[in-house]
Amino acid sequence: MGKDGRVYSSPQPNYARLDSSGCRDDQNRPRKGYVPLMIGKDDETMERLAVRTKIIDHPHIANLLESSADEFGYSQQGPVKIRCDPDLFKQMVRRISKETRLDRSFSFPF
Repeated sequence: MGKDGRVYSSPQPNYARLDSSGCRDDQNRPRKGYVPLMIGKDDETMERLAVRTKIIDHPHIANLLESSADEFGYSQQGPVKIRCDPDLFKQMVRRISKETRLDRSFSFPF
């Protein structure tokens, strides 16, 4: 509870791990407000993640999506595949979310 007497909830995570079907373990589809993605350096190490839609148009993610379209095409079936280290991607998502809240910029080595 804040000083003003209101109850505040903790912020929702900026990404969520999905099961093998591309969905959250407890549902048949990703949560509302999330986009399912497959993140990994190769097909064997792909991780299924769901990223909040409000950060999907950030320039760093948009660049990764463009690279994905160049590599896999626009007619991919299922979650969009992005060639990127999953840990680096998660770090980027956290920083983008923080940047959005704090209105700061940063860069990643892509």
